[in-house]
Amino acid sequence: MSAIYSKNLIPKFSKKNHPFFIDFSIRNGKKILAVNYHSRLFRGLEVENNYMIHKIQTIKGLDFEKEVPSSFPGKNFYCVLRIKINSLNVSSQSDAATIEWAEGDNSELLKPIIFESANNLRQSEARIIIGVLVNDGEETAGTLSLDFGGAKTNYIIQFVNTDLLMTNMVFNGIPVLYPVPFVGGGLNLGQL
Repeated sequence: MSAIYSKNLIPKFSKKNHPFFIDFSIRNGKKILAVNYHSRLFRGLEVENNYMIHKIQTIKGLDFEKEVPSSFPGKNFYCVLRIKINSLNVSSQSDAATIEWAEGDNSELLKPIIFESANNLRQSEARIIIGVLVNDGEETAGTLSLDFGGAKTNYIIQFVNTDLLMTNMVFNGIPVLYPVPFVGGGLNLGQL
């Protein structure tokens, strides 16, 4: 009789998902990454019929499968949201926000804020690291180090797991626009 009850106590695996979730799978020996389609970048809020509503910026590259390059493992593989900025607003271009991928820890794509030039501190881009695919023995805290028989594994370190809202900030007296975590509104149903 105790066996019947113990079956109910064993938790079943259920896949978790959230905005900007990076899905990692292996198919036919190839490592594949993709970012959750229902991830949202809000340009801000606006008043419509006496209500504040979210202004959603379309993100190119969501739900698009990306094969991990042959340089991995060896070089970490980063997922970055790149946002074009014009006059402290998200650009009106159709590709103003894109998911891009960068190999290695020293990639130019990992720099968070880009200006027009060193003399002209007008912001032209904002970039935020969504997550990184790594290969080491630290996936689970408290495991043995590699020196003592621990094993390296491939896993995602997720830095962003909520929607993002573009926010005006000032750093060292320089105004910038940058995405910050924001618990937002509805799904990306209009883009399906």
